[in-house]
Amino acid sequence: MLKNFKRYCGFSDITHDAGIAFLSLNGDIEFATHSERYSRKKHDTTLHEDLIDMISDDDHVTFFEDVNLRLEGYRGGTLHHSSKRFNMIYDSLDYNECLSHHKSHAASGLYTRPWEDITNTVILSIDGVGETQTTVIFNHNLEVIEDWHSPRSLGFAYALLTREFGLHALSDDYVVMGMSVYGEPIFGEYLVEQFYNLPYEVKYTGKVGVGFQRLYKELLDKNSVYDVAASAQYLAEYVFNERVSVARKYGSKLILTGGCAQNIIAATKIRPMFDDMHIPVAPNDAGSALGAAAYTYCKRTGNTRINWEHAYLGYDMKNNINPKEVVDYIIQNEYCGVASGKAEFGPRALGNRSLLADVRHDVKDTVNKIKRRQKFRPFAPAILEEFAEEYFDGYMNEYMQYTSKAKHDYKSVIHADGTSRVQIVKKDCTSIIRTILEEYYDRTSVPMLLNTSLNIRGKPMVNNQNDAIDFEKKYNVKVFY
Repeated sequence: MLKNFKRYCGFSDITHDAGIAFLSLNGDIEFATHSERYSRKKHDTTLHEDLIDMISDDDHVTFFEDVNLRLEGYRGGTLHHSSKRFNMIYDSLDYNECLSHHKSHAASGLYTRPWEDITNTVILSIDGVGETQTTVIFNHNLEVIEDWHSPRSLGFAYALLTREFGLHALSDDYVVMGMSVYGEPIFGEYLVEQFYNLPYEVKYTGKVGVGFQRLYKELLDKNSVYDVAASAQYLAEYVFNERVSVARKYGSKLILTGGCAQNIIAATKIRPMFDDMHIPVAPNDAGSALGAAAYTYCKRTGNTRINWEHAYLGYDMKNNINPKEVVDYIIQNEYCGVASGKAEFGPRALGNRSLLADVRHDVKDTVNKIKRRQKFRPFAPAILEEFAEEYFDGYMNEYMQYTSKAKHDYKSVIHADGTSRVQIVKKDCTSIIRTILEEYYDRTSVPMLLNTSLNIRGKPMVNNQNDAIDFEKKYNVKVFY
């Protein structure tokens, strides 16, 4: 292990959503991003060479997975990739230490938590599979309390249905979640029964999910796609509730992480069970890069948190946009793009790489058409924090991680079930979205705008000036950059 170094680096690679993060020696986040923003390949599985080049010889580098366990899986034939190819890639990795997959997820949440005391904290990490684990409950020392192994995987069970809908597994799972509110969970209990009949105490050595894939085909053959989606969401909520019921015995404050933590409907329903709850801004594998770096920092310094302030941690466009000009354009044309300052870390656009629209108009279909999305897909409102409770009822935060009931009639930011995925924009928010909202409110007396990511379905968000220019030309959308 390096004795003298200048930064802590963590990275995820050979996975969906590769990413990298750098911490200073005092725990400040210097940079964190997703590989896809540089390669322009959605959910890119490998770390882009520009990001690799950022690593210097005097960085302490932590890899997000246990290399030996993963190689054992590939060599034993339990994971469905070319063993020869992955052996070669792993042999070429340059790092100082590595963690387990779920420990990296857990660290990304534990060490960015908003509360100081750690002793009443418990962590639930839940996703497809990492090494062989699919779901892990950790205590505040990151010791395993309970875990499941493949094939009992909620992430895979949900992803397989996404695939049966003709969508991209691990990429479009939130589409299934959005569809679920249009149906009834008439097969929910049946899916739960099938899921809990899967073993969980032994390592799996066969094909993952064959039974569930066949089951979905049979259900979709004669039933509404919306009812099947609602049933899969029922399964997700059942598993969340069952697992956090166990976790609650070990702590009153929950860290929820892993790819499944992005199921905001399920996350919202378990929130009342805890005194406080934190979901890292990037609970997916890209976020595990930050978790790997944070784990090493905290282990070596004895600190229990890094210096988390906001999610604007990526590529810096170093530009100055006039909020008045943006609002002028929105009022006259209903929508526009904004690419300003540092790109967001995590899957959500929070104002620096956003497509903004005037909620006074019914712009949902228009924006969905621009983004090449299904018409039923919902959009989030970004709202000035001082007005949030006037317009919404329920759990809300800065990162669009919960659903709340709308108390207004601006339909473009309300889903079919009457809820919204709210982004609260605080007074100290460093994004230009705060000043844009203030200007818009002064002009319209409405404190919120529709906010969605500045991308097209299946493509990464705009990252730099060239991306912004390309987006404007290809899709005929004015972008301020």
